[in-house]
Amino acid sequence: MRQLLDIDLRLIRIFRVIVEAKGLAGAQLVLNLSQSRISTSLAELEARLGARLCRRGRSGFALTEAGRAVYDASHDLFAAVDRFCNEAGTVSLNLRRVVKLGAVDALATNAEMSLARAVGHFREAAPSVQIDFMITGPEELEAQLIAGARDIIIVPSITKRSDLAYLPICAEKQSLYCARGHPLFGEEEKVVERNLAGHAIVARGYLHSQDLKRLGYRQADATVEMMEAQLILILSGGFIGYLPAHYATLWVERGELRCLCDDKFGYDSTFYAVSQRSATENPLLRRFLASFVETKRQRGVLEEVD
Repeated sequence: MRQLLDIDLRLIRIFRVIVEAKGLAGAQLVLNLSQSRISTSLAELEARLGARLCRRGRSGFALTEAGRAVYDASHDLFAAVDRFCNEAGTVSLNLRRVVKLGAVDALATNAEMSLARAVGHFREAAPSVQIDFMITGPEELEAQLIAGARDIIIVPSITKRSDLAYLPICAEKQSLYCARGHPLFGEEEKVVERNLAGHAIVARGYLHSQDLKRLGYRQADATVEMMEAQLILILSGGFIGYLPAHYATLWVERGELRCLCDDKFGYDSTFYAVSQRSATENPLLRRFLASFVETKRQRGVLEEVD
């Protein structure tokens, strides 16, 4: 491959996602492409390079020696591409460009996070920049960030990766709830604590083991990926489950939800703005991250950034 073309960059990017997703099936979810389309792209890249890059079949997915070499070299390739884009972007913050954001759901009612205010600060500094904003689960957001499909994601961090940068935004209180009509709704706290394990629980997929371990459950009776689904199942009266306290406030005030033994079962979850480590070299992304710092400073809760 004497000359690197746009098609080669696209194919190599797809190959990187395949490797990091540990196969074509995992890459299909990240790329939102059919498995046959991904397989064709991989075959095309192998043909252009004149080498087999991976073995795939019943024994699973594995890189060949050539595949490992191409994957390792791709880090330097895309780092160079990023440097070029970043340096070209310093000409003006107001170039017609796109910042691709992602976040989990149920953040609009979190006054401590002030996500809307941070976006407002950014828009004041770069009014011509287009914003592409998607809402989905944290695992998919992280996969899209790693694949380059998102620039910055707002998520509660479970396990930090060494290749990503984490800017702490705020702590979010998580509390355990049941709905009116649930057997625990009218019980005293000591009765709730004693009888909790006998009731069905709904758990968030990305916090499944943490939620269950905290309450002493072995398995969940329902699993969800989005907070609204969690709320709906709790409101059904058939489940207990965790919700962000700010998100549940409206239903608590209406008398439709009750917080259960908050001193014992409540906890704080830290939210982060997560980006590739190279994001600090990009003036647009650096400015967006600075908007969070500015918002925190205005609230008087600026803490040290790790």
